[in-house]
Amino acid sequence: MTMQPGVRPPFSRRPLLWIAIVFFAAGVVLSSIFLLQMTSAMPTEPVPLGDGVVRLDRDGLTISTTAQGQTPSCQVKDATGADIPLKGPLRRENYSVDGPSYYVIAHSKSPVPPQTFTVTCTNADNTIPYYVGDRASVDKMIPSLIKAFASFILAVLIGSAFIRIEQLRHRRASRTT
Repeated sequence: MTMQPGVRPPFSRRPLLWIAIVFFAAGVVLSSIFLLQMTSAMPTEPVPLGDGVVRLDRDGLTISTTAQGQTPSCQVKDATGADIPLKGPLRRENYSVDGPSYYVIAHSKSPVPPQTFTVTCTNADNTIPYYVGDRASVDKMIPSLIKAFASFILAVLIGSAFIRIEQLRHRRASRTT
């Protein structure tokens, strides 16, 4: 079967173009996966301290309050009664989840598994509400954001290179005919 000049076959015989499209699609999918990881690392609504017994469903432990500039003394015990060492934030940390701003006053020194904790905080002003939540920080979200951005940019660059190569091949082929 012969083809007339200027008429293309029904299926494009441009494999580099299809490879570029696959790279673009893979970049979008991979970036989406990393963005989903980032959203899972975002902080959840902390639980009011109440009577001092708190159940956490995610790793880590963060104690916060809605009053800025407080430095209370807090102790935390796990379900077995063992002390969990705390440390203050290295820099001023605050976050908000659908409402008020929470100011972090302490983290567990190392991530602790989900379990029931007994938390006691003392301060000169006993009217300050305390909250306990999972250990969420920007340090957990940044790597996923960088991976999402890098995978998307890399896929775009590789896909664009394949498209450019295909254009050069097509241009050379049209010059020779």
